[in-house]
Amino acid sequence: MLGAAAELSQAEVVSNAAVMMFGGIETTEGMIANLVYHLLTYVGGPVEASLYANAVEESLRLEPAAAVIDRYATRDVELDGAHIREGDFVEISLAGANRDPSFFPDPGTFDVRRENARQHVTFAHGPHVCVGMHLARLETQTAAERLFARLPGLRLDPERPTAPRGLVFRKPPTLDVLW
Repeated sequence: MLGAAAELSQAEVVSNAAVMMFGGIETTEGMIANLVYHLLTYVGGPVEASLYANAVEESLRLEPAAAVIDRYATRDVELDGAHIREGDFVEISLAGANRDPSFFPDPGTFDVRRENARQHVTFAHGPHVCVGMHLARLETQTAAERLFARLPGLRLDPERPTAPRGLVFRKPPTLDVLW
């Protein structure tokens, strides 16, 4: 792998470093905000310790912090009657894929006990899988566990409702809470 890295130009190294740094900040922040929002909105607060990991996965499935990804087709292909040619720009909705009702029953519901919650595509798959996905999951789970442990009785402020927003990066613009 070092050989491949040695072949990158300085501009490519800088570009990759910027993507890694941005990806490790914006999306993880969104994951944490979305999980806290989902727990406060649909569960009313913290869950039992054994459910936190699955709550993270269900939150990622229901509301990915990065909802769409851009790619270029590497070959000609036909998908459900649509012709995509090699080199065509393709925008993929991870949010849409994660709400496929044929795979996720009742896909618009936040269910911390959903058995297949981890089978979402939020982190992509294959050669483009998110290199930081394990750290992001751990940071998100730890942040939510610590938040609810340190601020028992935390709840959303009903006077200031919020919800995840954004086309590409999705998270609540604010999380106004009472304690």
